[in-house]
Amino acid sequence: MNHFSDKFVSRIRSFWDNSGEREKKQLLDDILQYANSNSQTFKKEIDEIRFDKDLLPLPIVLEALSKDTANWGQFYVDLLDDIFETAKQLEKPNEILTNLMEFAHIEKDDKPFIQKIADRLYKELSTDNLETKLAAICTLPSYLDNKTIKNKNVMVDALQQLLTDSNWKVRVVTFKALGFENLLPSGHKLSFTDKLFKLILGEPQTI
Repeated sequence: MNHFSDKFVSRIRSFWDNSGEREKKQLLDDILQYANSNSQTFKKEIDEIRFDKDLLPLPIVLEALSKDTANWGQFYVDLLDDIFETAKQLEKPNEILTNLMEFAHIEKDDKPFIQKIADRLYKELSTDNLETKLAAICTLPSYLDNKTIKNKNVMVDALQQLLTDSNWKVRVVTFKALGFENLLPSGHKLSFTDKLFKLILGEPQTI
């Protein structure tokens, strides 16, 4: 029996459509309280439903846990690895990778687990799996202004090298991600060829 589901499913389902701000805040507070009351049970229950396509619990759970990263920082680290490794096994990996958008709640956190998050994203820059590589490229730059990141220069260099990757999708996505965070090399422009690829084939799909 999944007590988390029993307790919260109906409120999660109505979160996006029917809840007012007060109800939404109360749900986030209640989920965090439930998680802290028995962390091991909570982790097991979330593991059972984390990628449920109908319920989509992770956006709400991750927002709730972001209020207590002293206790839940490692949860984000473990989940990040789980998202990448699960996505690599799927025909439609972006159905899982979209959960990375919810990590925005912790980008400005100043606790040590943020270094682990950045390191895991950095590791994914060298994968042969295009979808998870593009997801990492999109996500990592947002962390590089965080003062807890000790190897920022190494990560920026790795990202900038992808501007000349053999895959046009990698080049285009990297250009956009670095440009958004003002991390492009001075004077770097997107090539005419890559602009043409974008025009003809469309923007590469990312999270």
